[in-house]
Amino acid sequence: MNSTSFKKFIAPLVPYITVGIGLLVCHNVWLAVLSYHAAMALILLFSKSHINIKQGYQSKTFWIPVLLALIGVGAGILLYLLWPYLDVPGDFRQYLRSVGLYGWTWPVFIVYASLINPLLEESYWRGYLGSSAKNITVNDLLFAGYHLLVIGGNVRVIWLIAVFCGLAIAAWFWRQINRMNGGLLVSLISHLTADAAVFLAIYYFAVR
Repeated sequence: MNSTSFKKFIAPLVPYITVGIGLLVCHNVWLAVLSYHAAMALILLFSKSHINIKQGYQSKTFWIPVLLALIGVGAGILLYLLWPYLDVPGDFRQYLRSVGLYGWTWPVFIVYASLINPLLEESYWRGYLGSSAKNITVNDLLFAGYHLLVIGGNVRVIWLIAVFCGLAIAAWFWRQINRMNGGLLVSLISHLTADAAVFLAIYYFAVR
């Protein structure tokens, strides 16, 4: 299989393979996250489409990254406000403990996932697998879809659909704002603040 076929058919399935095995088979969130990140890092390292750091993570304006950072924080606030309506199972805390999130592991996970995950995902999904298309692409949908492996079984189907639609729109929006802004900085910052806010909201309900 040549590099074009790999990039088109295999690379977008990386999270489904790594997260699926790590979380659904081995029931370990650390294995899922670290294997996913390692796979993305290796593909980026050996791909021929390396991202120029100076050009890739830049912004034409100051206010757009700031605005998108605030919008990212809104994702965590929205999760906090909607939590009572999500019908999260009563054994949610036990589930988190069973996959490796308990006590001291929580702060480590929040810091690591909030900093490393956005950097790798933006480089991978909006950089390596990115597109200048103005419409929603298959990769936007695949980016949204793998998240359902993480939350499936913990919320009702209607919320799975809502999350999928929201993330697909976010993936499309990040591509568009990057295209107009001339780099990945905006989506990186927005993704970082969104991940941090969401993880903190989950942590709050998991330990209270």
